[in-house]
Amino acid sequence: MKKIIFFAYDLNLGGIEKSLVNLLNNLVDFYDITLVLEKNQGIYKQDLSKKVNIIEHHVSTFKISILRKCYNFTKRLIFKVKHKNKYDFSCAYTPYLYSAIKLSKTCSKNNAIFIHADYTFVYQEQEFLEFFNSRKIEEFKKIVFVSNESKEHFIEKYPSLKNKTKVINNLVNVEEIVMKSKENIDIERNKEDIIFAYVGRLEEHQKRISRLLSCFKILIKNNENIKLWIIGDGEEKDNTKKVIEENKLHDNILLLGPQTNPYKYLNQSNYLIITSDYEGFPVVYNEANILGKYIFTTIKVTDDFYKIEDGYGQIIPTDIQKMTSLIEKEIKRKPITKKINFSKLNKDRIKKVKELIDDEI
Repeated sequence: MKKIIFFAYDLNLGGIEKSLVNLLNNLVDFYDITLVLEKNQGIYKQDLSKKVNIIEHHVSTFKISILRKCYNFTKRLIFKVKHKNKYDFSCAYTPYLYSAIKLSKTCSKNNAIFIHADYTFVYQEQEFLEFFNSRKIEEFKKIVFVSNESKEHFIEKYPSLKNKTKVINNLVNVEEIVMKSKENIDIERNKEDIIFAYVGRLEEHQKRISRLLSCFKILIKNNENIKLWIIGDGEEKDNTKKVIEENKLHDNILLLGPQTNPYKYLNQSNYLIITSDYEGFPVVYNEANILGKYIFTTIKVTDDFYKIEDGYGQIIPTDIQKMTSLIEKEIKRKPITKKINFSKLNKDRIKKVKELIDDEI
């Protein structure tokens, strides 16, 4: 059995972490898997197969620079001596981690890096180049993206690396989502309620939580039956509470906090809404479709199998007035989402990952 190794930060709540667990759980019967975490913690550890061997590679954050550098260098050196070229495949699953970048290249010449966001929206051009140059992106054998758009934007900046790039969208655990979605919730809802679910970080730079709140202040004013369930946590939590209090929206906007089982709430809602400036390809798109939820999103991203606007949801503008008008128009016609055969898609995606792993050096 081939030995493969993945690198990530931790297994706390998040789309990247959830997609990693789903991926590894689908590979455990084919490979001997090691997962290296900077912090061996997280709620998703309980969902990860016991067949996966976890190693913690702690990185120091000492304030004294010389001590921090010496500690991290020593740890990295010991790891390299122990694991150098010992694996048939290695993967840096979180590109923002320097330790993951450096160590994954050491463990196998057959290596890959996964890119989960479109970094042209994160950085200006020079910063974009500095980010990937500092990671010596050209040294990876394969560069994997979760959406076609992020791949194409990367190729515009690095045309010489085009042949190294490919798109593999995230796997989803259909059985788990359906099972957990059947759990009861402790929220009363009326037949007239039109419920939107937001699942994600309460954050401004990417997620634009203020855009979400501005939209719903208008929607609720125009229709008191409209509700918003916010599932998640983040640095904008206090500001979000303040907006709800100042506008007396307690009856319409519920802050449900981080949930290990968001599916039971998503299942009881009518729609999913995302108001981000950018994403890779959100895992929650897939989860919402499995539960038959129509998607309102400001993000237009596709993978090799489907795109949202082909009957799965509606791309909405970022302008608040236009956004609210389009949402109001759509909910009047009561749109029904087209269902995706995720069992088939998962098989196709697993095949792509196995081809990536089994590729000859």
